[in-house]
Amino acid sequence: MIASGELAPGELLPSEAELCERFGVSRSSLREAQKMLTVAGALTARPGSRSTVSVMDAAHVMSGLKMIVPLIPLDRFLELYPLREVLEGHVAAASAARMSDVDCELLLAMARELAAEPATDRAQTLDAKYHRMIIEGAGDEIIAALLASIRRRGQDYRVFEGAAGLERKRVSDAAHVDIAEAIRNRDPESARFLAMNHVRTTRLWLEGLKPGPIVFENAE
Repeated sequence: MIASGELAPGELLPSEAELCERFGVSRSSLREAQKMLTVAGALTARPGSRSTVSVMDAAHVMSGLKMIVPLIPLDRFLELYPLREVLEGHVAAASAARMSDVDCELLLAMARELAAEPATDRAQTLDAKYHRMIIEGAGDEIIAALLASIRRRGQDYRVFEGAAGLERKRVSDAAHVDIAEAIRNRDPESARFLAMNHVRTTRLWLEGLKPGPIVFENAE
């Protein structure tokens, strides 16, 4: 009914009795189906009333993925990296074309601040803000919602700790500055290449180190 357009975004579902009769199912089966559609972001639950079809915006469409990605193990998470590489390259290129001059300078300042910060929780927060600024600068809500889910899980894997981690952080920090400079210089293709290479490098580190997840509660 939703897929055919019979039920439009924001519209109330028919009553349970009507749906059970139409589809020939029990109330318990119907309720389980509605729960699944709510988790998937297709329905919005209304306590004490009938559910509605969700508005189907990026936040709702991606809500199911947002719940699942933070739970998947590293080997499955790494399977998302080719997609992440393409998307991160796209948002960097788009930001180079769209981001305001003021935001470009703020992004570069943030990259330099992150480079000066040791591998602490504050560095994790700065890293999240830096990448979120690039993602939001692209102006694409669906891609932003998708990358937010993927990046949130990525923060649970620490690759900058220990003596060897210092060099990895130096490489990562330099990449952040280079990407920010390419965006400030209005060079979309350089920004794309650098962002994709940054993701590719992180993937190689994770594949080599295979760290266990340390859930970062305070990430933004």
